[in-house]
This record gives sequence, C-alpha cells and structure tokens, in this order.
Amino acid sequence: MRKTHSPQGFQYFMKRRYEQRFPKFKFQEPVETYGLMPKITLNQNLRTENIQNNSAKYILPHLQKRMANSQSKEKSDDSCILIGNTLKSLERRVLKPRISYQPEIPSNKYIKSRSKSIKKQPKFDGIYFEGEKYCQEIEFQEKYANIRQYYNYINISNGIFIKSTVNYYKANVSKSNNGQLVKTLLKQRWWWLIVENDKENVNFLWESSRNDNYIITMPCSEQVDNNYNFNISQDIQDIPIDSHPYAKLLPKNLVIQMNQQEKHVGKLNKLLNYEQCVQFCNNVRTYEITSSTKIHNHIQNNTHLGSKKNLFLNLKKYYELNSQNVFEFLPLTYHIKNKFDLENYLIENFSAKKIWIVKPGELTNRGHGIQIFQNINEVNFFLKGNHQHKNGLSKTFIVQQYITNPLLYNQRKFDIRCFILFTGINGQQKGYWYQDGYIRTSSKEFNLNNLSNKMIHLTNDAVQKYSDDYGKFEKGNKISFEEFKKFITPEKFNQVYQRMKQIAFDQFQAVAELLDPLKRENTFELFGLDFMIDDSYNTWLIETNTNPCLEQTGPLLTGFMPQLIDNLLKLVIDPLYPPPQFYNSKKFVYECLNNKFELIYDSSKIKLNRKNVAIDNEL
Repeated sequence: MRKTHSPQGFQYFMKRRYEQRFPKFKFQEPVETYGLMPKITLNQNLRTENIQNNSAKYILPHLQKRMANSQSKEKSDDSCILIGNTLKSLERRVLKPRISYQPEIPSNKYIKSRSKSIKKQPKFDGIYFEGEKYCQEIEFQEKYANIRQYYNYINISNGIFIKSTVNYYKANVSKSNNGQLVKTLLKQRWWWLIVENDKENVNFLWESSRNDNYIITMPCSEQVDNNYNFNISQDIQDIPIDSHPYAKLLPKNLVIQMNQQEKHVGKLNKLLNYEQCVQFCNNVRTYEITSSTKIHNHIQNNTHLGSKKNLFLNLKKYYELNSQNVFEFLPLTYHIKNKFDLENYLIENFSAKKIWIVKPGELTNRGHGIQIFQNINEVNFFLKGNHQHKNGLSKTFIVQQYITNPLLYNQRKFDIRCFILFTGINGQQKGYWYQDGYIRTSSKEFNLNNLSNKMIHLTNDAVQKYSDDYGKFEKGNKISFEEFKKFITPEKFNQVYQRMKQIAFDQFQAVAELLDPLKRENTFELFGLDFMIDDSYNTWLIETNTNPCLEQTGPLLTGFMPQLIDNLLKLVIDPLYPPPQFYNSKKFVYECLNNKFELIYDSSKIKLNRKNVAIDNEL
C-alpha cells in the first residue's frame, strides 16, 4: 500500500525538487540586462550610493538568509540569480571614492594665505641682500661689505672682473706635507667641496710636487698691461695711502685711485659692478668662473728657483747685468757639471783653510744629499765618484764655501726661514713677500772639529727632529721673529730683514720671464727661503725651496702655519672663487683686512723700484 504524505510534507518534497533543478547563472555587470533597471538613491549620511532593486521584496524567504550572508562578506558578490523565469538582483552596497573631475576653485581666503607664503625677490642695496633669510646685523653686513670690496680690488689689480656661474667648487688636496691643514681651511670655506681620487675634474689641485698633466689642461692667457686711470692734480705725497687696509697688497697708484674713488662714490658702495671697475682700470676683462676653471699650487719652470744650480746661475746672470757681484748675496759658489769640472777653476780660490759644503745641483730639499768637507781635496775625491740619477744621467753639484763664522743663538747655529709667493693670474705676474717667519735652531753646540755631525751644522727640521736633544732648548727648535729681534736688538733685526726682503725681490726680477712662460690663467707657488747671518751681520741666501715644509712642529708653528696658508688662500683662491650670495651669519665669514703678504714685484707697467722694497723701521 502506497504511503501517503501530508500536504505539509509534500510541499517540503516539492520544494527540495524545485530547488535542485534550478540552474544558477553568474555574469558580470552591467546589471542592466533583460530589462532590469536598478533604482539609484543617494544616502546623504554615508555619502555612498545604494543600488536597490524594486523586486527585492519578492525574493523567496529561504533565500533571504543567503542574501544576508552575502552582504556580510568583505568583498561584494556582483552576481544575479535566475529564479524561475525572472532574473533577480540581490541588494548590494558599493563604496565609491569621492572623486571630483572638476578643478577645485580655491576661496579668496586661501588665495590670500598662499600669497603671504610666497616671498618676494630680495633687494640688493649695494652692500647686501635685504630679506628675512639674510642676516641684517650691522657687524655681519660690514664683514660682508669688506670682503666683497677686497675681492674686487684684488681682481682689479689683475685686470679681471669675476662673474661666477656656479655656487660650489671642487678641490683635491694631497695628504703629504700637512695637506690636512689645507683641507681644514678649505672646509671652512663652505662653498668648497673636498673630493678624493679625482685630480682632473676639480677647480683646485694642491699637491706636494708639480702636476704637469693638470697644468697642461689650463688655458694660457695673453698678458695685458694694466693701465690704471690715474689722473690727479695734487701731489702724490699729499694723498695718504699707508692707512688703506690693502695698501701693501696692491700697486701704489691703484691704492691712490681707490682712495679718490671712495670719496666720490661713498664707502657704502662695496660691491663694484663692471662699469665701476673700468673706472679703475681700462683693460678689465670679464672672467667667467665655471666648474672647469682650474688653478694649481705649482707653476711651470718652478725649478728656476727651486733647483740649487738654477738659482745660482739665474742670480749670477741677474747681478752681472746690474753690475753687481753675486757673492755679495750668496756664499762663494761653484757649479760642478762633472767629476773633472772642479779642476777648471782657479786653484787659489780653494784655500786649504776653507771648509766646503757640497749640495746636489738638482731639485732637492730637507737636507738630502748634503756633505761637509774639511778641504778641497776631500771635495775632489767625493766628486770623482760615480753619481748618477735613476735615469742614468750624471748628477751635478753645488760646491759652496761653508760659513765658518755664523752668528750663534746660545752657542748653537741657526738659520732663518722666510716665504715668498709667486702668482700668475690673467697674464699678470706678481711676487709677494710674507712679513713673518721664524728661526730654526740646531740641537748641538757649534763646533768645526766635528763636520760629520749633521745635528751641529744642518738646521733643517727634517734633520733635527731625529736628534735626542730636539726641543730641549726651544720648543720644536723654533723661535719667533719677535724673540729674535730682542736677541739681536731691533736695529740689527731691521737691517737683516731689509736685506732678506731685497734678495727676495731680486729673485723675482731674475726669473720673471722664466717662470710660467706660457702665462697660464691661474697659477701660484709658495717658496721657502733659507737665510744665514754671520757674526758681522752679513745676510746670505742659502737656498730657495719649492714645497716648503708646512708641518706644525712645536707650539710656534701651530699658530704660524694656519695663518700662512689662510693668508695665501685669501689672496689667490678666494677672489677668483667667491662664495655664493646666499650665505648667512651662521656660515664662515672671515676678516680679510689683515694679510701679511706684501706685493714687492709686479710684471705690469707699474714696476716697483728697488727703493720701494725697503721696510719701515716699525716692523
């Protein structure tokens, strides 16, 4: 007998069969399919768009639970279900970003606040830029004004008007011979960048020896005479120029012209433009400083002073042309070219009582290769030995009479170290004398009976630092000019000082046409001069050195060397490579009024006479 079911049970059975045979179709939107058009309403509270179907109320009750589950999912299911012959769309909520495709028009209040944040271009008043980003302190403005005036006057003396096109410059500094000091001073000039391992693409190359590969990349400059506009009706002597802060650094006529110009223009006009520069000098050249503008701390043919044989031969020729005896400035000297050359000189000049010192003729310094002999026979025996350079060429020698009666400092020998600076800028060659120096003492008492002991006879620091008594009597075996002046009296010191300065000027005169023959645009060289004094206060030039020692040995040189190098950079580097305009009081701005270099030689038409080299008694 067939089992019957209740209507309620039948409905459940039919319901299951009906569900199972319903096919499901899923497809992507758009939902506008088969005539279905969703109704879009805007929910103002949630700022979202609610997409609903009007037929949602007709969905079967058993599907409402499934619809609720689908709405709780994080990712909405964009599908429609085919139920019977009707395509039903489940209610869904879509979050859309609020995107405006039209540019927003700012309000007037926003425009006003924005205009306040935009700063106007700073106004230049002839001294400094006015504006909040620039320091307006009077002291700082005066420093800035002085430094710009200083740059202009130094450049005018070289016939150039600087136009810089870059804000930063690159430098490569060698580590040898206290290169760290040079680096430190350059880093204070914050517009300089110190680079390593690059010697070609830099503006400034500082090395202990000359780099010819770098020099040949520097362009040559045609020498142009500086014709200063010097027309005055009153006598020159009536115009005070000694009080001018740059009187010792510039030609005398230019200083007089500057004094006159400042009276008319006003001292507040520190930054000179090109037209104002032309008022000082007719042949002013606009010099554009770029990232490829180069300068080196050595010059071509620097051996004409740095080599002992060339120094002797050049001074000998110069003094002969001026009807003077070279041996009034140098000890009796002979240049020996080969081992038989000594016999060509007069035998009577080589007295048996004379002591001789033999030095390498080529470029050497720091006491290398120096020998002292008791008589000429020992010298002759030494010279007949086999002396060759590494390249196979024979060495030459300087045979010089030894000063047997030196002036002693506390029974010990000493010499005097001075400095001169040669510059070649824009074809203008100038020679400067550094007004300060120091005394180098030996560690042992002077004694002619022991000529083999270098600690007695050679005062070079490279030799004395190996002595057991180094620094025992004077710290670092150095004393200052001031101490030495008290030791020999100011009158004697001024006599010696003037003589040294005169010999330095004669060196510039003797080799001016030989140094830097191609007139490179930017070159300079610092030379170290060694002098000795005998007990009659006669002053002798012993040698001139390239790459002079810059080590800070002892407390005296700890302060001396930074000032020397800083004064050199102020004179040669800073005017050519000025800082950019946007520095402030937190940056390094130095005092430029005190520079101990003094101009003693000028290759332009304004020649300096030998009388102009004389010093004041107030040194």
